[in-house]
Amino acid sequence: MKTVTYERSGQTDTGAQALRVEGLKHLRVLEQGEPVVERDLTPEEIHRLAPLLEPLQREPEPATLGPPSGGPEALAVTLAFEDEETPRLRLATERLPAKGGRYDRLLAELDALLTAELHARAPRHAHAVLPHQLRHDE
Repeated sequence: MKTVTYERSGQTDTGAQALRVEGLKHLRVLEQGEPVVERDLTPEEIHRLAPLLEPLQREPEPATLGPPSGGPEALAVTLAFEDEETPRLRLATERLPAKGGRYDRLLAELDALLTAELHARAPRHAHAVLPHQLRHDE
C-alpha cells in the first residue's frame, strides 16, 4: 500500500492540516507541514480504510488537475498518493467533509479521522454564559 495524503487548507485564517496514511499501517497528522501526531492505525481504522484505498491505488494516475476554485471562504481539499506527480483529487468546498463524487466515502473517513486526531490533541471547550452572569455588573 502506498502512502496517501489528505490535506485541507483555508485561504484566510485556517492553516494547512494534513493526514498521511503510510502503508495502511502508520498515521501521521501535520499542521503547517509539521508533524503533530504519529501513531499506528488501529485494526478498526485499517478495516474501514482498506476497502476505500486499495482499489484507488490500482487505478491509473489522473491527468493534470487545475487549482481549486472558490471564494475567500472556501477550503481547498487535496487527496494524493505520494509517488504520483498529480493529486487524485483537488477541489474547493464550503463545508467538510468535501464532496468529490466517487471519493465521498473516503473523504468523509479521512476528514473524520483528521478532525478526531486534531481534537484529541487540542480539544475545544465550550463556555456557556448564563443570564445571571451577564448581570453581575449591574
